[in-house]
Amino acid sequence: MKKIIFICLFCFSTLSFAELGSSIFSFDGQDFIRTDTTLIDENGNPAINTKMDRNYPGYKALLKKKSYNGRLMLFGKLVDSKVAPLTDKDGKLIGAIAVFKDAE
Repeated sequence: MKKIIFICLFCFSTLSFAELGSSIFSFDGQDFIRTDTTLIDENGNPAINTKMDRNYPGYKALLKKKSYNGRLMLFGKLVDSKVAPLTDKDGKLIGAIAVFKDAE
């Protein structure tokens, strides 16, 4: 599973289309924390170790182990996003994966 996720993140990070991106989140029981991402924050730094906003509708969907797609403001940019839960072999929620592109 980790190899597939890495390949997905690598593909998005090497595309020449600046409007595409991805993030991988770990889940600590309360928060989804970006462990890998193509996102750059408002200060120009990689958005590693930033948390998913608990008010984002995708957060609530992920807690139910459901996917979500919708539009949101992400580090000052309007994006269309899709998030999906990651579970271990026993079905325990361990993280999430997100892909996004600039909103048109």
